[in-house]
Amino acid sequence: MEFLFIMVIYPVIVVIMSVAGYLLTKKSYVTPSIIFVLFSFLLLIFYNESFFIWVIVYSALSIIISVIMSFFMKKTHKQKPTQ
Repeated sequence: MEFLFIMVIYPVIVVIMSVAGYLLTKKSYVTPSIIFVLFSFLLLIFYNESFFIWVIVYSALSIIISVIMSFFMKKTHKQKPTQ
């Protein structure tokens, strides 16, 4: 069951939180920071120290999603015609 959480459910949650967090804050560093803190608490409460590599992986995934969202948002704003 832990394997399912670590490999499927947590990454989906990270992607959804990263997209929603970027759309709400318009800053690419807020959501990865929140993800890092959230999964660090999960590490302390539910898992052992070996889960820390997954904390880093989920934080990196969140950074990548935030940068991609930033790129696409800037690109779509440039394409809108101004009158």
